Amino acid sequence: MACIAVMAAVAQEKADIEVSYNYRHFHRTGKEQNHQLVLLANMTESKFYSPETEYIDSLEYTPEGKEIYNQMKMAAFASGNIGSVPSRKIPMYILKSKKKGETEVYDGNVAMMFYYSEPYELQNWEIVDSAKTILGYECVMATCDYRGREWSAWFTTDIPVQDGPWKLSGLPGLILEASESTGQHHFTATGIQATQREMTPVLGEDHYEKTDRISMLKALRKFEENPETGLGVALGVKIAKNNDVEIDKRLDFLETDYR
Repeated sequence: MACIAVMAAVAQEKADIEVSYNYRHFHRTGKEQNHQLVLLANMTESKFYSPETEYIDSLEYTPEGKEIYNQMKMAAFASGNIGSVPSRKIPMYILKSKKKGETEVYDGNVAMMFYYSEPYELQNWEIVDSAKTILGYECVMATCDYRGREWSAWFTTDIPVQDGPWKLSGLPGLILEASESTGQHHFTATGIQATQREMTPVLGEDHYEKTDRISMLKALRKFEENPETGLGVALGVKIAKNNDVEIDKRLDFLETDYR
């Protein structure tokens, strides 16, 4: 609880809405994965993130929190239930600011954590004559090409917040569903509520290496293609390559224009 209090103390912006999304994508081995992510947004600012990742960051922000997290891990090891320990399965934060004209991105994997900023950018959407209902809201379809992928999104003008999951934004209403044409990435809203939650800053920024978008994606792709080497370098040990694990090289990140 002390960790959360620290986060609230440094926060400034408050959200008007809180949207929960299921993010469906695929592990490099081809296994489907589903993760729960949250969008906090008002008319000018937003924060898209994994609550589990933020919980870990809040623990590791203080010595007391680190001790709690270490005790959780030791208890899980002792019980043989290491999967019960919270982990940074999706170590992503996307902070969009119309006021600053900037998008801040924190992302990475178990071995490398990165940070970069870029100009706030709206996608060039084309609205399509198609509609469906999501969570009781009438939604309209729009499409765009964005950084190597063809996106389709469903948005509702009933909620005039021009935002959505990940970096997607700029439509005349909230994006409740978005998918790209290969089926590798799909965001679906699972809940919406009004809120006055603060959009707290990312804790532990010293854990993130400052870089640029293309360099980050190239580094993460190199890791995906040879994770044993990447983990070995991070841990300072030699890890033998598991030749029984096949990597599906057709799978790629949300942005593919780095290749």
